[in-house]
Amino acid sequence: MQQEFEQVVANNQGRIKYIASRYSQQHDFEDLYQEILMQLWRSFTTFKGHSSRETWLYQVALNTASSFVTKTIKHKELQKVLAEIVKPDSAAVQENCQAEILNKFMHTLSDTDSSILMMYLDGLSSDQIATVVGISDNAVRLRIKRIKATFENEFIGEKS
Repeated sequence: MQQEFEQVVANNQGRIKYIASRYSQQHDFEDLYQEILMQLWRSFTTFKGHSSRETWLYQVALNTASSFVTKTIKHKELQKVLAEIVKPDSAAVQENCQAEILNKFMHTLSDTDSSILMMYLDGLSSDQIATVVGISDNAVRLRIKRIKATFENEFIGEKS
């Protein structure tokens, strides 16, 4: 069982770290990361296979992260801190690589929309995303459509 758990964590380490970084301040990152791992371990034996491992992992990680934020910082304060961190100077904007542009865009989204986009980019179906987020499949598809349109307007559309 321990080997199987370690394999799941190794295969999803990037996702777990992204969730931890998204829901924490820099000095709280390691605490949240460890908390997510601990919750994954605690619930690993109760995983029944009703959903995919990825869906289960997202659900546990996002619920843990959400609880962590609720206990430590008000949601509005966290958004202000993240907005301050993300403001690059104009020279840095021109040198952004695709990953930096995506990261910048994701920080402009709500936590729910950012999570939906992350899962969508990881190839989860709208049904799987709906299970994790707790909204309907149609609502997920609509949000993805709106997220794509927002990205296109802000980063792809011609600027005069």
